[in-house]
Amino acid sequence: MPNRKHILLITSSYPASEKDPRAAAGLFVKDFAETLAKTAEVAVLTQQAGDSPLAARESDVQVIRFPWAGKGIPLSTLRIPKDITLISSVMFQGCYASLKIAQTFRSDCILACWAIPSGLWALCLKWLYGIPYSVWCLGSDIWDYGKNPFTKKLLRVILREASHLYADGYRLSADVSSMSGIPCAFLPSVRRLPNPAAIKADIRQNKRNYLFIGRYHHNKGPDVLLEAVAKLKPEIREKVHFHFFGGGPIREKLESLIAERDISDIVTLKGYIDAQGAAAYLKACDALIIPSRIESVPVVLSDALQSKTPLIAADVGDMGFLLRKYRAGIVVPPESPDQLAEVITRHILHGDNFDSGRKELLEIFDLSKSVDKFISDIL
Repeated sequence: MPNRKHILLITSSYPASEKDPRAAAGLFVKDFAETLAKTAEVAVLTQQAGDSPLAARESDVQVIRFPWAGKGIPLSTLRIPKDITLISSVMFQGCYASLKIAQTFRSDCILACWAIPSGLWALCLKWLYGIPYSVWCLGSDIWDYGKNPFTKKLLRVILREASHLYADGYRLSADVSSMSGIPCAFLPSVRRLPNPAAIKADIRQNKRNYLFIGRYHHNKGPDVLLEAVAKLKPEIREKVHFHFFGGGPIREKLESLIAERDISDIVTLKGYIDAQGAAAYLKACDALIIPSRIESVPVVLSDALQSKTPLIAADVGDMGFLLRKYRAGIVVPPESPDQLAEVITRHILHGDNFDSGRKELLEIFDLSKSVDKFISDIL
């Protein structure tokens, strides 16, 4: 179709496959790209992950992956100065690959997911070829990179040169606007969960089962949840089991905490879980717990809404606002194991009645609406 827009999506988060267990953010980018491809010609540029091919046609999307020194290593785990060689490699190779693809894929516009590093590559293409770009920001863009004087200046340039700015949370949108001086729209991050019946979740029968899915990182607060678990009374501990899925820098700390608090009998700590597994556990468990210290709106929240899974979430980012506004779940103060333990106890004994609120809130997290919003803006 001659009138279809040609859109280049540049991202540091794209799954090696649909079963890539570390790619929650990447899976929703993949779903976004494939939905976008129904109305536009879409090419995706990303770094190589694992043994994925450098060029492939996935559904209706052309996926180009560039090689770099840290193939298979998630960028979110890289730190300065320890990983400066790998960071330099992905930045240089990404810039080079962006310039190369601009010669073959004639883009009408670019969508960078996220501000750093993808926004920097998009900025280069704008300066060299005049291709307009939009940036979809995550919390780490603003709350992590915004703390460093150098990356903060770079971030401002990337944001101010963009044609459109998006963020996956209302509060984050305000922070992006404050930093850039440009309006930033809320664009929810949503992935499509597969059929939960395809596999069976290994839950404890005749007990209440609770679920944590996220990075084992300080910001995500899995240690806060473990401290809350340790505070449950003996008669409550007999009724419950907690399933943790993830990976990251504080895994050893979590393992030590489980041993020190003597809660290994009611806690299972596992690695990353893929979308199929997440769908199965969300459907089977009594509630998803999101104990984050800092957060916008995590993808796993919309996962729970799709699965009709009860929610217990810390009052950070937009989670508390949304759950209270729509009466869609229970909100607890952040970094408060005592109050979280009390909430878990009440939920075990009494459950919740937020089904209608979760259904109403789910209407906001609609992948097709997000794609329509973006298409409307660039047209």
